[in-house]
Amino acid sequence: MSEQKMSSGAKNFLTEPLSIFVLVAVVIFGYNAWAGGSDASDAQTSGMAAAGGDVVVIDDATVSMLQDNFAWLEGREPTEQETQTLISQWVDEEVLFREALAQRMHLSDGKMRAHLIEKVRMLWAGSPEPVDEAQLLDFYMENMDSYYTEPTLSFSQVYFEEMPADAAAILAQLQAGESVEGQSFWLGKNLNSYSESILRSSFGGEFYETLKAAPVGQWLGPVESARGFHFAQVSRKGEPELMPYQAVRERLSQDWSAHYRRQNVSARTETVKERFTIVMESNGG
Repeated sequence: MSEQKMSSGAKNFLTEPLSIFVLVAVVIFGYNAWAGGSDASDAQTSGMAAAGGDVVVIDDATVSMLQDNFAWLEGREPTEQETQTLISQWVDEEVLFREALAQRMHLSDGKMRAHLIEKVRMLWAGSPEPVDEAQLLDFYMENMDSYYTEPTLSFSQVYFEEMPADAAAILAQLQAGESVEGQSFWLGKNLNSYSESILRSSFGGEFYETLKAAPVGQWLGPVESARGFHFAQVSRKGEPELMPYQAVRERLSQDWSAHYRRQNVSARTETVKERFTIVMESNGG
């Protein structure tokens, strides 16, 4: 009776697609192990090289991971046929991944390189312990220069999408106190207390620097921006002001955590860097 049960179980095992797939993998692995053991030293070395580059092992952890991912996406466990498909796809992707490494694509692809670098940074950064008020206050005092408001500019403008042919005449009229009608601008004619970052992103750095250096109350232009040509009169320049501790309390907590993570990554990088010999072939020019 027990023999019949064993025979029936073996028959079922051999007819299940997943079982056949696993069995074939075991046979291949066993053959590689037997072939690699014929010569004690040379074969062991070549066998290790093959295991590192040519053998793809599908273990229980990999199968469970594939099944868990499927269940999370689909809301049910995969069938045996679906599991076999998942394993087959995983093997194909693993082969492609190893070929990419063999082709050293991770060294030549800028986006892939940046992704791997960021991945290692995240692994090394860690999670900081909760910070208390005394630590935050000390951090605020040590990094006070980072907690000033941005400088601001207030100005009036006459805008033209294209360079006006009579630009010199327009400037002369404005400087004489006359009214000049320009074209409509999406932010309007009068811009009050706009921060440096907004002005740089909206008009461009050169535009901002020109208005920053301009005397208050004097018309100038046309000043070119990313959006067109502007005649502008600066009415006020707002200086940076230190933000109170309570006003930046939440930001301080985030900055402190980021500082902690940067320190962890920097320390780990310096430790790992000791394994490398850095060769400077450039003269730095």
